[in-house]
Amino acid sequence: MQHLPNDTFDVALDQFGQIETVYGDPGFPAAKDVWGGNDTVTATVTELNTRLTIFGDDHTMLLGHSQGGNDTLIADIGGGWNTTLVVGDAQSMIDDAKGGNDTIVADAGRTIYTTISAFGDVAGDISGNAQGGHDDIMGSIAWRGGANLFAGDAGGSMMDTSRGGNDTLDVSVLTTDGGATVSGDAIGSLRGLAHGGNDSLTVALNGDSVISAGALFGDSATSLMDLAQGGDDVLTVKLNGQNAEAGAQMYGDAPTMAGNSHGGNDILNGGAGRDFMYGDARVYEPAAPGSITGGADTLNGGAGDDRMWGGGNSDFFVFDTGSGNDTIVDFDQGNKAVGSTAVEHDLIDVHAYGFADWTALSSLISDNAAGDAVVHLSANDTITLDGIQAANLHPTDFII
Repeated sequence: MQHLPNDTFDVALDQFGQIETVYGDPGFPAAKDVWGGNDTVTATVTELNTRLTIFGDDHTMLLGHSQGGNDTLIADIGGGWNTTLVVGDAQSMIDDAKGGNDTIVADAGRTIYTTISAFGDVAGDISGNAQGGHDDIMGSIAWRGGANLFAGDAGGSMMDTSRGGNDTLDVSVLTTDGGATVSGDAIGSLRGLAHGGNDSLTVALNGDSVISAGALFGDSATSLMDLAQGGDDVLTVKLNGQNAEAGAQMYGDAPTMAGNSHGGNDILNGGAGRDFMYGDARVYEPAAPGSITGGADTLNGGAGDDRMWGGGNSDFFVFDTGSGNDTIVDFDQGNKAVGSTAVEHDLIDVHAYGFADWTALSSLISDNAAGDAVVHLSANDTITLDGIQAANLHPTDFII
């Protein structure tokens, strides 16, 4: 196998309107057995209206058994009205190619009207039996950034028998007027027999404004289709500030699950704001009744007034002290969304509140005017169970 050299590039964008493209391995051979170098690219942007593109290897397709290098790509972005694309390896991957284990830092925390896209492996699609690397991606978004996209593996889709790497993404929305889309594997869909990696996603929001927002997707920002399977992901939102309305949308797998797809066993940790949490997906389009399988997910909304959907399968809802006024929308009803008649047994963990036993807890459960059970955890904290009456709850539904 041909090994390309380990290169170091330092680039400065210090002129108005400057356009710069940097390749860690320029002229990457169109051969099937090439290993990219372990390259370091550092780009510093100080002017306005620049266009920066970085590929850890090259703007090409990785073929055969080729493998991207383990690259370190740093974009330090100042100024404003800038556009930056950082890709760990190449444009696309196919066959048995593998992405490198890359480190990407895209810091635009001091800019205005700047758009960042950062993808751990490819800007486009991963297909065949290709596999993404285990990448670390860190990003920061400033005031009124555009469509800021971060994905552990692909800016496009994953298909065939491709597999995502086990990636770590940490993105900060530092402004009172900005947002980010963060996906553990792909911005596009996972389809065929594609399998998402086991990813860790963290988004920190500026809580001084309701306009600060983030969307987290364990596997795809679009959909899981066919026989695709989500990884076992951890999604976490942090809120820095006081505004309890600022919040996030969190999907353990994807917004839509279709066909015969399988959700991963995901952990969703909400922030102190108003979070909308889906253990699997928001929309289900099964190929046949019950053909979609949800994961065994854990949802903890944290503080703030949250809405939670566990999805199909038996899920685990955790409530710490100070959890706010939360709603579980599909308690023991998630399988209905996929047309499954399988028995579902969701659990509600209220151990943090220190109830002595079921008698003590059950005395604090009553139906509201809509006929939904409300668990009064404290003077300020409640859990509302849509479509469930207090008389239908039992000790086995809770961890006390």
